[in-house]
Amino acid sequence: MTKKKKIYCYVDENGQDTNGKLFIVSIVVTETDRDLLLDLCEQIEKISLKHKDKWGKAKRSRRLDYINKVLSNKKFIGKLRYSVFENQKNYDLLTIIGIAKAVHLDNLKHYSTAIYVDGLAKSKRQEYGSELRKLGIQTRKVQGVAKDQNNALIRLADSIAGFVRDAIDNDGIETELLKKALKNGEIIKV
Repeated sequence: MTKKKKIYCYVDENGQDTNGKLFIVSIVVTETDRDLLLDLCEQIEKISLKHKDKWGKAKRSRRLDYINKVLSNKKFIGKLRYSVFENQKNYDLLTIIGIAKAVHLDNLKHYSTAIYVDGLAKSKRQEYGSELRKLGIQTRKVQGVAKDQNNALIRLADSIAGFVRDAIDNDGIETELLKKALKNGEIIKV
C-alpha cells in the first residue's frame, strides 16, 4: 500500500473591497517542510521588520524587503501560488477554485490535504470540504484560522495576495518584481 503524502495549504485572499472587479486567492502549498517554512517565515518577518503585520498595515519598505527575502529563498520555490479572478463576486467559490487549482498543479495521486483558510467561519468548513472533494481534492481537514491563531504561513499567504494586488494595481516596483518572480518560478499563477 502506497503511503499518502500530507499536503498543507495556507490560504488568504485580497480584493473583496473591489466589489468583484478583482479577487486574488493566494495559496502556500507545503508538505514535510512545513515547520521549516514556518520558522523561516518568522525569521524573515523579524529581519525585514515587517513582523506579524498584515501586508496592508506594514510600511511599504518593510513589505518589499520581506517579499524580496521570501522570493529569493529557494526553499519557497514552487510553494507560492495564486489565482486572479475578475468581475466575479462568489468569493467562497473562487477561493475553493483557487485552492483546487493550486493543489492539482502537483498532479499527485496518493495524498491528503489539510487546508487552513484565513477567517473561514466554522459554518463554512463543511461546504469548502464538500466542494473541494467535488473538484477532486482529497481533503483531510478544512479549518478557518482566526486572527488570534494566525501563523506565519497564513501571514505569508496574506502577503502574497497583497503583493499581487499591489503589482496589478500599480505600475511600479511590485509589478516588475512579480514579473521577475513568475519568470523565475519563484511564484506560480494557477
